[in-house]
Amino acid sequence: MLKRLFRWILLGCLTTALTVGCGVASTQSPPSSNSASTDCRVVKHDAGEAEICDQPQTVVSLSAHALDLMLSLDQQPAGYVAPISLFPGDVFDNPAKQIPFLGSAITTQPANVGDAQSPSMERLTALKPDLILGETRNEGQYELLSQIAPTILLENRTVKGEWQEHLRILATALDRTEQAETVIKQYHADIEQARLDLAEVTSAQPNLLLIGANLLEEGIGVIQADTYLGELLEEIGFTLVKPASPSNLPNVPVSLEGLPQLDSADAVIILGYNIDIDDPDLKKAFVAGNQSIEEIAEQHQVKTIQKSWQENAIAQSLTASKEGQIHFATYYKWNGLNGPIGTKLVLEQLRQFFVR
Repeated sequence: MLKRLFRWILLGCLTTALTVGCGVASTQSPPSSNSASTDCRVVKHDAGEAEICDQPQTVVSLSAHALDLMLSLDQQPAGYVAPISLFPGDVFDNPAKQIPFLGSAITTQPANVGDAQSPSMERLTALKPDLILGETRNEGQYELLSQIAPTILLENRTVKGEWQEHLRILATALDRTEQAETVIKQYHADIEQARLDLAEVTSAQPNLLLIGANLLEEGIGVIQADTYLGELLEEIGFTLVKPASPSNLPNVPVSLEGLPQLDSADAVIILGYNIDIDDPDLKKAFVAGNQSIEEIAEQHQVKTIQKSWQENAIAQSLTASKEGQIHFATYYKWNGLNGPIGTKLVLEQLRQFFVR
């Protein structure tokens, strides 16, 4: 009887111990699937690789090109570099007036994180971003940037077809891959519509000279077909005039004296790139506050080359000059965005130039 009683007591203790043990275990939360996300991906880019988890919400752009791409994917910026260093504020509280060409698409009030060449690490850190986007001009800061957040840097944005690849890279990072293909499809639809709208022009005046310049005596750069702009214009139906000695460069340097060799152009589009931000007139216009930075940039970038062209005998001797087919645009808008939104702006201005 004593042995049987002992066995019953022992069994009871074991049962109680197991029950208590299970009870303790049941009160402890299992490891959360959210504590270490499994939705991570390694994104290859032009400066290396970045591991990105889930869908980034706080995204900072260090370039207009990256901003164009992210906005086309419906991603709003939490921070951005000052497009023109004249803007002194810490926050772009009125993006439509403060951020050229892309500001009207911004619904947030992004922080001003400094200069594109050397963004403020302190401001970036304070934002606690999930993702930083830039170009390889920031490669020297890549290690520091990557310590703040996963960082993606892009290069060769002006090369033919490159922006589409950049868009896909960003779409992978932002977990919006299907949307990227929709954006590219819309780009081709926009090009096709422009081709129809400009069909009479490209039939009557097919040869187009596209150049970038500030002062003619400093030389000009002829933009070639194998570029972002070249692809866009030739898909519309124009044929870009080539320099006598083409090269693999996106812009082929040509001297003022070499301009007559390009006289086969029916029309000329000149992209001004005046970047003299110390110009008193520029500062005066900004301080007055009567114009947006976009309007100021448009006027500032073209005014020098427009005056130089109009006063130069060689430039005025070209057939396109005599026939009133010289058009001025800003380099910033035409060849600084290199993305879907920038494309729409270029197409809009082309219609202004040629469709009467």
